[in-house]
Amino acid sequence: MDSKKTKHAVGRIEKCIPFSLPAMCWRFSNEIPDGALTVDDEKWTCMFSFVTAVTDGDKVCFYEKHTGCGGAGCYLGFKAPPEDGPAFLAETEKLKKDVQLGQVFYDSIQARPPKKEYLVWQRVQDLDDDLEVETVNLWVTGHSLAGLVTLANYDRATNDNVLIPFATGCQSVWTIPFKQQLEALPKAVVGGMDPAMRWCVPMDVVSFALPAGRLVEMAENVSGSFLEEKSWSDLFEKQE
Repeated sequence: MDSKKTKHAVGRIEKCIPFSLPAMCWRFSNEIPDGALTVDDEKWTCMFSFVTAVTDGDKVCFYEKHTGCGGAGCYLGFKAPPEDGPAFLAETEKLKKDVQLGQVFYDSIQARPPKKEYLVWQRVQDLDDDLEVETVNLWVTGHSLAGLVTLANYDRATNDNVLIPFATGCQSVWTIPFKQQLEALPKAVVGGMDPAMRWCVPMDVVSFALPAGRLVEMAENVSGSFLEEKSWSDLFEKQE
């Protein structure tokens, strides 16, 4: 989706649904953007340690040998899953009951390969108008999440158009939303359910990620929806 439409969509939705952090997006690039931060692959780095930097307007650029950790390299599509991943998930992190279940988890990742050499994470508001955006991450509290989930189901006969999977933080903001582009009816993904990445985001905030094209569709449905009703705006006035 082109960046101009993406920015307009984010602005339209944010008028009705408050965000806790600036909307962020992922895009591919043939080069490292000027001034972008890169990850030192000589030491372990969680990509979510850059949330504050992106919030403040920095761009973060990931590529094959610079993803911060073996897991992120896999989830971003630059590397094969680490061989010790299932054991680490089950025996070290204790997030799966046994190694066999850890293996099933890793077998299901199937991250799409990058379209270009570099993957950039940045604020939507800073996008130039001639760029192509893949996915968007919105950061919200429970009240705002209720609005996004309702809007994501507003224009469809089905009512399961938002996923809340057990997934790493990387998967929830990138891997799964990027794969949803291939679906006839792409779904949004509620993330931030990975205990390991919760250290890097505010306690009451979760992510809502989706293909940029789906975000544009949702923004087009704001007019005439519950988001323009007084009962919706009153919900936020009540908590102030």
